[in-house]
Amino acid sequence: MNQDIISNYWEKEVCGSRFMKDDSLLTEYEQLRNSRYKVESFIKDFAFEIPDYNFQNKKILEIGVGAGTDFIEFLKRDGICSGVDATEAAIQETKKNINIAFPENNQKLEYLKKCNAEKLPFDNNYFDIVYSYGVLHHAKNTMTCLSEAVRVLKPGGILKIMVYSNFSATGIMLWLLYGLGKFKVFSNQEKIIFKHLESPGTKCYSKKELKKILEGFSLENVILKKFAGTGDLLLMPPSAKYKGSLIYTIVRIILPRFLIKRYENIFGLALTAYARKPF
Repeated sequence: MNQDIISNYWEKEVCGSRFMKDDSLLTEYEQLRNSRYKVESFIKDFAFEIPDYNFQNKKILEIGVGAGTDFIEFLKRDGICSGVDATEAAIQETKKNINIAFPENNQKLEYLKKCNAEKLPFDNNYFDIVYSYGVLHHAKNTMTCLSEAVRVLKPGGILKIMVYSNFSATGIMLWLLYGLGKFKVFSNQEKIIFKHLESPGTKCYSKKELKKILEGFSLENVILKKFAGTGDLLLMPPSAKYKGSLIYTIVRIILPRFLIKRYENIFGLALTAYARKPF
């Protein structure tokens, strides 16, 4: 899969922008922030809750800033922040939202540019935290991006990523549509997600597989958890592909959200990983 095809997909839709309402009295940034942490409240805990950890003056890198919602929260915690994204649209949206969040321009912004995460423009052992939420599974060469993330992480530093799980409520719904619905009952979720979820070539992983990958990069103290996100619960407006779809409308009405949320450790699409680089 050509990386330009993937990047062009996200140039047209900055992640999270489907929550925007033209008639809202809130700014776009406020809408993004409120919707993100209301619908997927686990993100705040995953990103920012580290026992006995002070973010102040810690060097933080976010790979794939999107609209900048999490990036701004790191800035609010007084971290020295750098961010990269494969699209110029996301960089410009993040810069705009930073100006809204910090009208007095007192944040510790160190670097924010379009960049291919396969070759990060930073020295070895530079960052205390490397964070990437819902991004690396879209990259053409995910393993190269992970290798770069580990390279720029300091010994003792923390890596936090979210990638997609290879079994989820989202995967089941896509299988019903593109597997059973196309008389391809033996198609697995991994292949269907690769072809049909968001940008082309989207990857997904089992807990066992992701743990093996991270430990293969010599990372330690790996902690994996699954969560049900907006896709699993159909809580965001449909993408252009599904607008006006009768099937989408029906599924959105009858979806057993309570059960999916209760058993999100099974049905969640969001597979989060916390790990440390050894000293």
